[in-house]
Amino acid sequence: MKDNYEYGFRSVYSLTAHIVFVTKYRRKTINQQVLQRLKEIFADTCKKWGCTLQEFNGETDHVHLLVSYPPQVQISKFIANLKTVSSRLIRKEFSDYLNQFYQK
Repeated sequence: MKDNYEYGFRSVYSLTAHIVFVTKYRRKTINQQVLQRLKEIFADTCKKWGCTLQEFNGETDHVHLLVSYPPQVQISKFIANLKTVSSRLIRKEFSDYLNQFYQK
């Protein structure tokens, strides 16, 4: 098995995180279009933070991300940014579709 280490100025590291995001109340709101857009959003956000989205998958009520990141990245702030950016963009772009799940 090949080791997938990254090299910094004075460091060698291999940091990965398995992140799961769940929809509010586990409502089944994620369709194929939303899932594809989420993948694009997460990949762009990872690139901005200097991280790599290694794997992405999801179902109707949750998504899984496998992210490798450098030691300089604070994982809690990174995850908070992923949540904020993805939620804001998905609500903006798919507002008509999502309104049917949140009306009483």
